[in-house]
Amino acid sequence: MKLVYFIPIVVLFFCFGCNSNSGTSVEVQFTDLKTNTSASLRGLHVVDKNVVWASGVGGTILLSKDGGETWKVNEVSGAEANDFRSIYAWDEKRAMVFGVAGPEFGYKTEDGGNSWEVVFQDTTQGLFFNSLKFADAKNGLAVSDPIDGKFFVLRTEDGGENWERVTQLPPVEDGEANFAASNTCIDYLPSGKAWIASGGKAARVFYSGDFGKSWEVAKTPMIRGLASSGIFSVSFKNEREGMIVGGIYDQPEINTNCAAYTFDGGKTWLPAVTMPKEYRSCVQQVSGEKSFAFAIGKTGCDFSTDNGINWQFLNETGFYTFRAVNGQLQGFAAGADGKISKVNFIAR
Repeated sequence: MKLVYFIPIVVLFFCFGCNSNSGTSVEVQFTDLKTNTSASLRGLHVVDKNVVWASGVGGTILLSKDGGETWKVNEVSGAEANDFRSIYAWDEKRAMVFGVAGPEFGYKTEDGGNSWEVVFQDTTQGLFFNSLKFADAKNGLAVSDPIDGKFFVLRTEDGGENWERVTQLPPVEDGEANFAASNTCIDYLPSGKAWIASGGKAARVFYSGDFGKSWEVAKTPMIRGLASSGIFSVSFKNEREGMIVGGIYDQPEINTNCAAYTFDGGKTWLPAVTMPKEYRSCVQQVSGEKSFAFAIGKTGCDFSTDNGINWQFLNETGFYTFRAVNGQLQGFAAGADGKISKVNFIAR
């Protein structure tokens, strides 16, 4: 573990677009932050404008308590070969991660990352955890690639101390899987509504109304058929309005059916009228004086002010994942080579 202090090196990327349906224009500014790690980062959680956690390869965990000005870089002892694609944090002290390699998959800290306790382990062959999401302080879900024809879904009701496997799930199709690209193939609301997005040979959305105890599944118009295609991210504005983004990871320039939306809680999905410019690995809601959706991937970013019906390209600044600061036109993005940026929006 080491504590890193620095004088910020600021690189600004500034661009704007206007959504033709709403007349709302959005400008975005990326400010690069120095993390002093080269680890690829796909796990990201923003507690507030000051407290930010990130996670990635080499058992790496990052924590900032001052909005990204300084970072504590920590490698979890015994997990140096793991890749923590998923992270959730309650505050500056308490957080947990799920890795893609076992048998020790889930870890939790109560002291700001100085020590980590194993909270989930399993010797089942083929486990690969793609995403972790909490609806509130107690209720959480984690999902792995399929085992025995069904997604391996875990749920907790005690803040991640204990996990149980969900058995009431529809079977997967041949070649169907989840993506661990941005820790956003799950969305989960305090009401108990939850969604899990899939890709590969199928591109479907599994949905639950009872805190993940039982599930149904809906087809979507998203691109599918290749191992690297499908839905990479799902985000719901409320219990009924949601959106999905994705595409083909290794052919990002193809934007055919790379976004869709729903107005009935995920039971039916319609293709976006105007698609994002290219493949996107993460979509999130941004809410401040104005509200909109923001999608980002390794080749650029877009925004939508009409629940994902139409997308407007912003620029080619690329990251794997993004999280907004609650109630503010601000957030953080993380990606390859230890790169994290502060993201500021101006919406008119």
